[in-house]
Amino acid sequence: MRTVRLSQVVSPFGVGSVFDVLGESLMGVDISEWPYAKTRRVESRRLEEALGVKELRSPPSVPSYPSKHTPGIPYQRFPRWIFCQECRRMRFARGHEEIGEAPKCAHCGGHMVPMRFIAVCARRGHAMDVPWDRWAHSQADTEDQRRCRRPELRFDTRSGGSEGLSSLVVHCMTCRASRHLGELPSRDSLKRIGVRCSGSQPWQQGSFSCDERLEVLQRGATNVTLPETTTALDIPEPSVSTRNVEAEIRQHRNFDDVRTAPDGPRASILIGLIAEDLGVTEDLVLRVARGVADGGGDAGADARRIGAGLLNDEWQAFMQATAARGEPTGSPNFVVSSTQLVVGGGDRVHSLLADTVRDVVLVHRLREVRVLHGYRRYDLAADVVPVHLGRRGRARWLPAVESFGEGIFLSLAEQRLSSWEQNDTVVARAKILERRRRDSHIGSRFVEVSPRSVLLHTLAHLLIRRLAFSCGYSAASLRERVYSAVGPDPEAGFLIYTAAGDAEGTLGGLVRQGEPPRLAQTLLSALEEASWCSADPVCRESRGQGLGSLNLAGCHGCCLVAETSCERSNVLLDRVLVVGDDTTPGLFGDVVDALRTASAERI
Repeated sequence: MRTVRLSQVVSPFGVGSVFDVLGESLMGVDISEWPYAKTRRVESRRLEEALGVKELRSPPSVPSYPSKHTPGIPYQRFPRWIFCQECRRMRFARGHEEIGEAPKCAHCGGHMVPMRFIAVCARRGHAMDVPWDRWAHSQADTEDQRRCRRPELRFDTRSGGSEGLSSLVVHCMTCRASRHLGELPSRDSLKRIGVRCSGSQPWQQGSFSCDERLEVLQRGATNVTLPETTTALDIPEPSVSTRNVEAEIRQHRNFDDVRTAPDGPRASILIGLIAEDLGVTEDLVLRVARGVADGGGDAGADARRIGAGLLNDEWQAFMQATAARGEPTGSPNFVVSSTQLVVGGGDRVHSLLADTVRDVVLVHRLREVRVLHGYRRYDLAADVVPVHLGRRGRARWLPAVESFGEGIFLSLAEQRLSSWEQNDTVVARAKILERRRRDSHIGSRFVEVSPRSVLLHTLAHLLIRRLAFSCGYSAASLRERVYSAVGPDPEAGFLIYTAAGDAEGTLGGLVRQGEPPRLAQTLLSALEEASWCSADPVCRESRGQGLGSLNLAGCHGCCLVAETSCERSNVLLDRVLVVGDDTTPGLFGDVVDALRTASAERI
């Protein structure tokens, strides 16, 4: 029995992820191995329809001190190659040897810990142990070493002053063969000694075939598991329901067979059945199955389309809240009230700020549902591994967790924003980031870059950094949710919220900071701080920084927040679009100028 926080079962320690606990290394198995009867239903009709599943389920929560009778979900020891910290002997821990305790050395009784390196498939997401017995004998000098059948390995440190991995050696005590780890992380290091991908995950049994390239990674590397999650807020049902045809297609009983083999021999028949049952065209069914409906042809189009639909519903819910000023309204899990940013006329600074920020909505209570529907390994261009790898059961479901919290929603004045984003220099800065997004290996995860999306994303970061000083939550506890869209139904706003599985998510401090005049003062302080970064002028004049140069004027000193707080991996930021510079007007540039003038007059 080991314990993990309920929210971490989705990410970062969900299916296929490495979980380090008290010197042990474990990996979560796929949900086909979960005890379905002991899991708990998580209600979220919007997410179920968007993802095309029958239900969402959460692992059972357990007491602080579990027993052998406590319900739980299985994890697999991985990597299975372990070594003793005392005598340095290595062994391969087999499943039938597990006794529920951390493994001990059979020779000296010392504590055994996992090897640092594992091998992952660069394309299909498989994972396996590095075959250390083959690695130790891969540079055999004698016939006895090449024919060694009962290897006993040691993980030693080589003396002689060498540094890095070259000082670590896997040594066979039976035949004296050995090899250091210096060349292990190099490309095709395992292929050169005849090792192929296992074609499976560590917990799967059986023989599989995979000819894709193997890469050796440290087991704690962030790209060992790249989870694919979808998040939605629990909002009231719309007064006028609209038909979501694509969601109906994904939920059809025959859709899974079409999705797994859209060009297979049975696909045309099944596509015809789905089209006939739902009254849609066969072409639409095929496009949804291939994941490119309304989304072009890139790998992340389907995920972006689903996310955009969920965000649009939430935007409409917030717009309904702005129309009903007064007492809190909504549903039990979505309690909101509209307020004003500035009460009364105020001075010129506050008047300019009120002209730019249109609405403020206080979210007294919200419910967030987060779903894990797959993961990748090594690279975001790799194939998505589904969380269910067994035979299809009676109903298709996905793992999910729910959290409760509070937040502040802000929307910008659309007319003022539309006028600003037509400026040539503003458009030029956004085009720079859009070109880099398209060329980046992580670009498919994000929506197309526009001036308003960069502005809203950056402004949300600036406000998160400032709110952390006064709202009672740490900066890592705050999250953003950006609503940005152009077209006939434009969106321009963002939600800053906190969500946790306990009382910390609803302490009331964040809502209190959204009340007038606190929020206006906090926003002005954030803009004033953004006008000068500790790394200026380097940061402000930067032509590209951050991952893949996907940020312009945005660094750790001014814009970046915790990775758990940002929905876009801390990229696509540019504070120049917020506060402006000598050549580019910022949307809040006049507010910053008025603030400086007022400060100078007071002095």
